[in-house]
Amino acid sequence: MNDHVTEVLIEMGVGDRIVGMGYGDSTPTPETAEQFAKITNLAKEYPTAEQILDLDPDFVVGGMSSAFQEKEGRSRDLFAERGINTFLFSEYCGQGFPDISMLENDYEQLGRILGVEGEAAKVTDQVTQGLDAVKAAVGDAQPVPTFFYDGGKDVPTTIGGVGVGQLVAGYAGATNIYSEGERPYVKTTWEVVGERAPQAIVVLDYGSENAQAKIDFLKSHPVMATTPAVQQNRFVVIPLDDFFESPRLLRSAQTIAAGLHPGVVPAQ
Repeated sequence: MNDHVTEVLIEMGVGDRIVGMGYGDSTPTPETAEQFAKITNLAKEYPTAEQILDLDPDFVVGGMSSAFQEKEGRSRDLFAERGINTFLFSEYCGQGFPDISMLENDYEQLGRILGVEGEAAKVTDQVTQGLDAVKAAVGDAQPVPTFFYDGGKDVPTTIGGVGVGQLVAGYAGATNIYSEGERPYVKTTWEVVGERAPQAIVVLDYGSENAQAKIDFLKSHPVMATTPAVQQNRFVVIPLDDFFESPRLLRSAQTIAAGLHPGVVPAQ
């Protein structure tokens, strides 16, 4: 029910089994674009439970906890009562994303459930080996204190210490300045961000306000204007689609590493 889930399933070779998806508004990767375009998009965001049930699926996969919102009538219990199994990617199962083993476990489980263990292992290896290569390229370079800006003008939202963002930061040679956050995304204050004086800013690009608009806002903000990151114009832009539990997270690690360590890591 999330675009990154759809892409993962396509990469595992089961795209032809997908009878419907939610969202469908991201630009798919070149590897998944052809199959992605063939899948019925049920809704602009999440489909209703009725829309899903009308398809008579055997299995429903969500990438975020919001995919199974009880208050919106899509609880996992509801599907279980109708004999439909569900799967939620572990980043949003309450444990966060402490290390890459969680992705390995999720993909291994999906591969086993869907009978494509070999293809699932290939996708996993692509991610893990690629991340190891990024980390090796960064090597002993000093990690860069980095503010990850999701959005918000009065109250900024950033990444916490338990999501994919934190994982990517570790491989890319970035130190998340708000790693004490107990959720994948958390709210903070401009004063706290300013006090922590980030040397770089990763801007997550999505929605109606594009990355350049966010950068312009940060440059004009009186607190942020005092930070080394803004003064040195040190911004890295990452599409939000690259910041989920999917093979795209490798691309985000590569982009951030190249942006923060240009003399060490080649641009992709």
